Amino acid sequence: MSMALAAKRATAARPGRGGNAYAPGRGRSGGGGGRRLAGLLGWLLGLALCAAFVVAVSVALLVGFRWLTTAPYFALREIGVTGNQRLGAEEIVALAGVPLGANTLDIDIAEVEARVAASPWAESVAVRRVLPAGLSIALTEREPRWWVGTARGLFYAEADGAVIAPVLGRRFTPLPVLEVAPDAGGLPAGLAGMMEALAALELPIRPADAAWVRVLAGRLELFFEDRGLTVAASTADWGRSMERLALVWADLVRRGEDRAAKEIRIFGGKVWVRT
Repeated sequence: MSMALAAKRATAARPGRGGNAYAPGRGRSGGGGGRRLAGLLGWLLGLALCAAFVVAVSVALLVGFRWLTTAPYFALREIGVTGNQRLGAEEIVALAGVPLGANTLDIDIAEVEARVAASPWAESVAVRRVLPAGLSIALTEREPRWWVGTARGLFYAEADGAVIAPVLGRRFTPLPVLEVAPDAGGLPAGLAGMMEALAALELPIRPADAAWVRVLAGRLELFFEDRGLTVAASTADWGRSMERLALVWADLVRRGEDRAAKEIRIFGGKVWVRT
């Protein structure tokens, strides 16, 4: 091989400044950018599809809900009332404030319960839907045991003296008048139980038949108008006083003097009877 040819080949093999020599990483850089762009476009497309699916489901649910809450199939046709004693079913329905024809699925149960519970006679209220077209209102009423005088007039009151509602001519119920003397310090604890103990004796003088029950310091007095009889006993040992009252009453009946008795007082384990 000639020296000129060898030099020419050496010159051709040597990299030049402006030649097409291979540069590491140049080709791979261009291909990786394309793949990243394709991945980003795929992710965006998946996100758009998910968003479209969520929107479609939301619209379908909204349309379905609107159909359920306007469909005649769920129009309210009947309201049932249970547990009422003093309040009439019509009054309770009026308190509920739900008109017939309202959609049963669109009724706010908590609001209905709150409206009925606003009655002073309501102790507890439970409202439930009876699908497709009914509503049930279960009421527990407060039980009056007394009449009590207040600055606003005469009121019904529970066994513990809690005021319920005014005594009105409508559904009038005669009950004993409960009076509390200023020096009594309020109602005695367990007043309801004390009255139950007297009723349990099964005597002709029952607490419910008393014209009035007066709370005094350390004692209770009951007046039975039909007999003109006053019964008084210490609140300190009421149970034992009731046992003695039963014995004394049995003795009065045996002697035929029960109708003649005008006053029976039981204090300190002793009994006084005035005829």
